[in-house]
Amino acid sequence: MGEEPAAEQPRPHHAPPARPARPARPGRSGRSGRSGRRRVRHAALCLGAALLALPLTGCDTAPKPSAAVTPVPTPTPTSMTQLRLPIDTFTLRPKEQATSEYLVYRAQQDCMRRFGFRYLPHLTEGYIAEAAATQREYASRRYGVSDRAIAAKSGYHLSDASTGSRAPQAVNSLSEAERTALSGRTKSGGDAGTVRGEPVPEGGCAGEAARTVQGDTSMAARKGDALVARLRRELFVRSRSDPRVTAVNKKWAECMRERGFTYRDPAAAVDDPRWDLQNTAPTRGERAVARTDVDCKLRTNVLGVNFVVESELQNAAVAEHTDELNSLRAQRDAESRRLPGLLRRYAHRHTD
Repeated sequence: MGEEPAAEQPRPHHAPPARPARPARPGRSGRSGRSGRRRVRHAALCLGAALLALPLTGCDTAPKPSAAVTPVPTPTPTSMTQLRLPIDTFTLRPKEQATSEYLVYRAQQDCMRRFGFRYLPHLTEGYIAEAAATQREYASRRYGVSDRAIAAKSGYHLSDASTGSRAPQAVNSLSEAERTALSGRTKSGGDAGTVRGEPVPEGGCAGEAARTVQGDTSMAARKGDALVARLRRELFVRSRSDPRVTAVNKKWAECMRERGFTYRDPAAAVDDPRWDLQNTAPTRGERAVARTDVDCKLRTNVLGVNFVVESELQNAAVAEHTDELNSLRAQRDAESRRLPGLLRRYAHRHTD
């Protein structure tokens, strides 16, 4: 079993956390410091286990691709960051996605300033590097930890580089007026007309910012994002039962046993109760197991085999949804072309 990233969600089009954190990621609580970051790490590392623990009704009821499966050559990567799954070609690359998120926050910030609100005061362009690092690390863990340097330093915990260090600006710290301006909705759930005498744009500042950066954010346009998220989630889970995956997991377990560690598969190593991924720093023992885990993944080509299985499933699904995915690709290409100009537009604006 792997670690299905928590990012497999449709792109946000509503008010995000009032802290420059990756949209649709598990949020941090109001508590600052390492404990907040550990909860983020724990959620990221354990989502794969949660998916497999749930009844697989999503997979059983989803229509199975009818297109013939085209075999994919088996690569021998040393990290998942060297590979790109077929579905990923319809989405922005990590740095582009991070840039888009940053610009959405900057556009929200400018909009909130029109109402006289000081919003996301610590937001800087450094957010882009932090968010991109987070995305790359999540991608590298799709089939479990695969970066030996990270394993040696952080074990199964997410690295500090990918989680950032700033304390959040909690959403509940915003005033009612600020929340109304941001979301475009009143406390009772109605559409906001004005705030402080200023007209509230459709969808609030969050909606205006999304349209500025992402373009068309209508329900029809968002179907592609939702489709990608669903396919990535469902096909990942389906790939877990492929005989090639179960066979390579057995080889991995044998490799670990030769080194003195007994786990049935890579997920069991992550889920070892000795590693308190939520509340403590990585121990020497955790780091040792994680290093060996990566070594055995490379020795048995866990990454390559998992990639092939999931790629074949995704290729069949892409053939089934060609029109929707090509439309999504066009939207994302247009968004990508807007990013440089928007960066220049906001580069010289005053940030609170």
